[in-house]
Amino acid sequence: MKYIMVIDPGLHTPEVDTFNLIASMSPIPCHYHLPALSGVLNGFDSFPDSFANICAIIILGSASSVHDNLPWQRPLEQWLRPAIDLGIPMLGCCYGHQMLVHMLGGKVEYHSPAHTKLKGIRCVEILENKLWPRGKRNLIVTHSEIVTQLPNTLRVIAKSNEIAIDGFSHKNKPIFGLQAHPEATKIFLKGHEIHVPQEVDALLGGQELLRMFVHMAVGNRP
Repeated sequence: MKYIMVIDPGLHTPEVDTFNLIASMSPIPCHYHLPALSGVLNGFDSFPDSFANICAIIILGSASSVHDNLPWQRPLEQWLRPAIDLGIPMLGCCYGHQMLVHMLGGKVEYHSPAHTKLKGIRCVEILENKLWPRGKRNLIVTHSEIVTQLPNTLRVIAKSNEIAIDGFSHKNKPIFGLQAHPEATKIFLKGHEIHVPQEVDALLGGQELLRMFVHMAVGNRP
């Protein structure tokens, strides 16, 4: 049976509420994997040996840097490379966004020498792309590193006043990344101590982008 694979590289707390959100959007099953928390779900033991039934892959955020060289990071990248080659639809959120760019030859750096964190709501402009409609959206963010250079295989599809590369797409494959957290929920906000004014509904704006990816991926590989 086809399914969507959700990879949560979180170091401290599993984003179960985020997974439940994705599962509620999907007309097919979703599988949840925690490669960085080996004591919870045995790291990579739950990862499949074949990509045959994987309809799409969503990679969530993490407190780690792509440059940390933690025990799980290189194995995760190595596992993902064949999926990229196969053209399996893929969405990287925050750390997932940075990791995909890093894997494909781009550059990820701290946005400031002091390593300060960008946190809260950011107005992101979605540019021309094959998945999402153009326009400005308020999205949830929490990160201290940013993508500063893309490889030739990727192009910019989102920007903001703070960041020139706030999102990317692969030029030939259904692979996308957003520096923001379109998967954020109210529980996510509480866990990351992000305070959002009630009059700004940034959660729904991001979740709409996430839902569009899920529906594209399911339709792309029935």
